[in-house]
Amino acid sequence: MEESQLKPDLVTYCILINGMCKVGKINDAKELFSSLFEISLQPDVYVYNAIMKGLCQQGLMDEAYKVFRDMEKGGCLPNNCCYNIIIQGFLKHEYLPKASELINEMVDKGFSADAATTELVVHLSLNNDLILSKLRNRSEASKGVQ
Repeated sequence: MEESQLKPDLVTYCILINGMCKVGKINDAKELFSSLFEISLQPDVYVYNAIMKGLCQQGLMDEAYKVFRDMEKGGCLPNNCCYNIIIQGFLKHEYLPKASELINEMVDKGFSADAATTELVVHLSLNNDLILSKLRNRSEASKGVQ
């Protein structure tokens, strides 16, 4: 693509990163993600979500969390989907304190859990009722707003 002088855009990079993650080429995905900054291309929320999801799937939670925190420093605000991806990663790998912390943060920012996050929380609720109560309170509060 570069030889033909076509310049890939963020959508192209997002598709490539997502595909690399899906086939287990996480190091290639990380390298491509890092290259965006070198060519002065600011990743958007979709690119961040793709790399975070790939890192979470590989159990690289420290790296996923760093990407999550760095996105805001880079001027890209995390959305509901970002929170759900990182929380699901921590829940799947049973890092309950960090998941609980992020659920609190997500709720404080006005976001809510999606069905997959809620399902994981319910499944793990025997270990920590605090997580489930936070989501339940947020769900009840958002019903009152409608």
